[in-house]
Amino acid sequence: MQEKLTKSLETYLMAIDALLEIKKTIIVKDVAEYLHFGGATVSDAIKKLKEKGYVNYEPYSTINLTELGEKVVIIKKYRHKTITQFLNKVLDIELKNAEYNAEQIEYSMTDDVLKRLVHFLDFMEQCSCTEPKWMQSCKTTLKTGQISKNCQSCSNKCCNDNN
Repeated sequence: MQEKLTKSLETYLMAIDALLEIKKTIIVKDVAEYLHFGGATVSDAIKKLKEKGYVNYEPYSTINLTELGEKVVIIKKYRHKTITQFLNKVLDIELKNAEYNAEQIEYSMTDDVLKRLVHFLDFMEQCSCTEPKWMQSCKTTLKTGQISKNCQSCSNKCCNDNN
């Protein structure tokens, strides 16, 4: 079973990916400058990523993502984008704040909960309904602070049906 990356090592992995999108080849110094960390600290982290199979690296040489590293980056980017969109579009949270909070959410959930959340958000995005009635009502409630009369009567009915 693949060992889960720490938030710190994942940060290095994402930095490597970002740099590789800009440059064809990168070295430890590039990652250190990008993250504003010391070279020795970055070198140790890169070595750990290599040991775990996420990067190809030899001291004083270039750094590349392995297939496993690329897979982790793709999943991380997708999850982050999905959660950010939910926070921004559904909960109407300003984009920069949504991006920051998406990262916090990703690291505070267990993998199984995060997978289910992303699956739910994917479903909502791909559902043929333009926007479910409850979602419209939720947005209105977020803006006004008041539950609509329709939702109040529905909630009362739902609660009474379960008794």
